Amino acid sequence: MKNLSVFSLAANDHLVQPEEFTDVDAHTSALAIFTDFRSHKPHMLDSRLEASEALEVMLAEDVKTKLVVDDNKEFIGVISQDDLADHNLLLRQMALHVKRDELLVRDLMHARANIRAIDYSQLQQATVADVVSTMKKSHQEYLLVVDKDAHHIRGIVSSREIARRLHTPVEIEKELTFIDIFTAVKVH
Repeated sequence: MKNLSVFSLAANDHLVQPEEFTDVDAHTSALAIFTDFRSHKPHMLDSRLEASEALEVMLAEDVKTKLVVDDNKEFIGVISQDDLADHNLLLRQMALHVKRDELLVRDLMHARANIRAIDYSQLQQATVADVVSTMKKSHQEYLLVVDKDAHHIRGIVSSREIARRLHTPVEIEKELTFIDIFTAVKVH
């Protein structure tokens, strides 16, 4: 066995963050912007958590998106800070005829059936530009990454993380829903 040298920190030793580096560009391997659940624990919320509490947790942790799990820690959906915004809470509250403090994460999440994913083997061959293009074409701010052979939800890529690493905005146009069109027509 080899002994490693131990030393004291210098006064100017700085704690680095990924966004401080400029080593990622459009031609970089997509694996550089991939959050791999083999080495990073997924950000999760219990589906029974109150919506207002979930927003507090996400704000405190500075996390924009979390996976939603059931009692057995199985993936059932995704929720974002935007999903927990006041106007979405109000719309869902009216639709479900419940009080605001009765809204749960499961009432506001994007269900598993509606979540889009890409195959891990494709991600391994892709560039950051390929992922951004895919996200834009599919109107997805995040994509789950699945190892199809093992049936593992292996990780996630998000436009927010890509933008942080590229030091430039990554704009993903949201796909219009009926409620978006109805709201726009009603306002005008």
